[in-house]
Amino acid sequence: MKTIMTLILGTFLMVQTSDPAKIAGDWEATLEAPGQSIPIVFHITNTEGKLSATLDVPSQGAMGLKVDTITFKGDKVKMVLNLIPATYEGTLKDGKISGKWTQGPNSVDAVLTKVKKEGKS
Repeated sequence: MKTIMTLILGTFLMVQTSDPAKIAGDWEATLEAPGQSIPIVFHITNTEGKLSATLDVPSQGAMGLKVDTITFKGDKVKMVLNLIPATYEGTLKDGKISGKWTQGPNSVDAVLTKVKKEGKS
């Protein structure tokens, strides 16, 4: 019985775990707030299977804001910034991450697209 439970648990964990390399890179979006558009850029790194990230908000002079928590399970991404406080939650599909940016009581739709580096496709 113990062997069967181990196999079931192992299979469940394999299904729930995602390849962090899928979301490593720079991702940009524009937040549409009342009366203004705010470009943002997440810089997501994958170091030996462990994700970390920072956020830039160039129009506000905020660069390298620490993302305190980043999780990627299935195709779901969640990033939490305690400093602001804010959360981004989205789903990776067709090379984009579609989700919501939540800051305080307000939420807006935000689609992150991967930034292509010059000379790379």
